[in-house]
Amino acid sequence: MARYRAVFRCFSGCPGEYPLTQALYRCPQCDGLLEVSHDIEALRERSASAWIKLFEDRWMRTQWPYGSGVWGKREWVAPEVPDDSIVSTGEGGTNIYWAERLGREIGVPDLWVKLCGNSHTGSFKDLGMTVLVSVVRQAIAEGTLATRVLCCASTGDTSASLAAYGAAAGLPVAVLLPRGRVSTAQLVQPLAHGARVFALETDFDGCMEVVKELSRRRLVYLANSMNPLRIEGQKTVALEIVQQFDWESPDWVILPSGNLGNAAALHAGFE
Repeated sequence: MARYRAVFRCFSGCPGEYPLTQALYRCPQCDGLLEVSHDIEALRERSASAWIKLFEDRWMRTQWPYGSGVWGKREWVAPEVPDDSIVSTGEGGTNIYWAERLGREIGVPDLWVKLCGNSHTGSFKDLGMTVLVSVVRQAIAEGTLATRVLCCASTGDTSASLAAYGAAAGLPVAVLLPRGRVSTAQLVQPLAHGARVFALETDFDGCMEVVKELSRRRLVYLANSMNPLRIEGQKTVALEIVQQFDWESPDWVILPSGNLGNAAALHAGFE
């Protein structure tokens, strides 16, 4: 993987690039969002047919780390993360179902459903968290990270995923939740995985502001989706869809969205 590389760059185009192992969440110049930028010219040196063969040969294999649908595409995700830093629970590789009856009801005869909830914690967010936590482990091994505490604001799925992957990595996790706005069922996973859960007298946005301030002080590592490493893992949903359609892209993809992180991820994958 040494021939391939990826770095953080400003989404709006400010000059400069930063290593993925740096605890950086906003552009240092304009305070805008960051994205993971790949060396596309290096990736193009391998032909499309060669990439297809490589990805097919790895698909959900028992050889580490290719039991993961994310790390089977590692050169297109986080190419410089070594095997011994990867934290995976076999995420990705989920089935795509032909929704024949529903398709007939709504007049879409070729309707398919990609069921990303067939994951360790029941959420597509596992796809992004495997990348984020693996890069954190790499940074810790390299001695470039000021903190080992992973932290997120959440009302459910993000906290479950972060707690699970933090536990798998042996890293402490702190979760900030809005008091009285999270169901008991949504508290089970972070507590069961040993995360320290804090209920704050505010809403999700208030919790997020606290996480951002803690990360600014370098007391925690921010694991919410403003961290572009999450997008890199989630974009493999698009790659899997194309692979499962015999390397042809679908005409349309419909997905629910909150802050549009998953929409951005699928766009990156298809692009």
